[in-house]
Amino acid sequence: MSINITEEEFYKMLWFRSSMVFTDEEKELIKNARVGVIGVGGTGGICSEQLIRGGVGNITLVDPDIFEITNINRQHFCTLSTIGMKKVVVGKKRLEDINPFAKITIFDEGININNVRKIVSSLDFIVDASDNKSAHYPLHRLAKELKVPIISRAHTVPDFTFGAKANLWDYRDEGISTREEDENSPTASIPLKDITKEQFEAKDREVHNEFNRVYNKIFKSRYANKILLSENSPPADFFEKYKEGRDKLVEGTNWGPAVTITGTFFAIVIINLIIDSKNIFLGPISIKADAKFPGVIDQREIK
Repeated sequence: MSINITEEEFYKMLWFRSSMVFTDEEKELIKNARVGVIGVGGTGGICSEQLIRGGVGNITLVDPDIFEITNINRQHFCTLSTIGMKKVVVGKKRLEDINPFAKITIFDEGININNVRKIVSSLDFIVDASDNKSAHYPLHRLAKELKVPIISRAHTVPDFTFGAKANLWDYRDEGISTREEDENSPTASIPLKDITKEQFEAKDREVHNEFNRVYNKIFKSRYANKILLSENSPPADFFEKYKEGRDKLVEGTNWGPAVTITGTFFAIVIINLIIDSKNIFLGPISIKADAKFPGVIDQREIK
């Protein structure tokens, strides 16, 4: 079922339930803001939908990937009918189904050193939900140059399990360091055009290895507790299977509710940045919420 509705009527209904939350001026700011979502999987997909439902009228989706069956536990745009389809194409259709008057731009080649300036220069705010340094570092360098704030998933191994941790780099502050510098990456002193694929991949491996180390420790402890507190013995081949599969599983370990918290939280931060654009955050700022312990929220400067 579809209905015929004008743009004016649509926005009146969109804001009806939240009319007491925002002023008319703030609604216009939100509607006209240009937000880029880099990575349209779990966090990015959820964030983009919350942004469109929150009134943002200009969204750019950037992602080179297609949906796979393993995405279905957490990625809201992933259904059995969208497996094998490009994430940005599915995302664009979903967002336009929600708000047909919004402007949705897509880049299905992802972000790279060749298109990063074109993408960043068209945005006011950025959600960095990408997975690789080859996207993170060019994105943050250009965002700093062009003074575009970025909220991003944590750049350090989290100190909690199944939580949502985000960092805000408000690049309107000229003194702020980039994500690349904060991570002490050797690429920080190299011109972008001279960084090799191997150098990006080396940094990715370093981060992934550290995640594996921390999460392996967490999971070992959980399994040990289950075994010690259970009257039933584990299967005879339990430990062999665990050892064989842990490296493949741990790196991609995630949980739908935790990812949903992160994506929704990103959207909240972006909308607050939009309506409070005169307030520049010194940082980067780290914001944390644990999905296993709702209400545990911490905000602190990490610099």
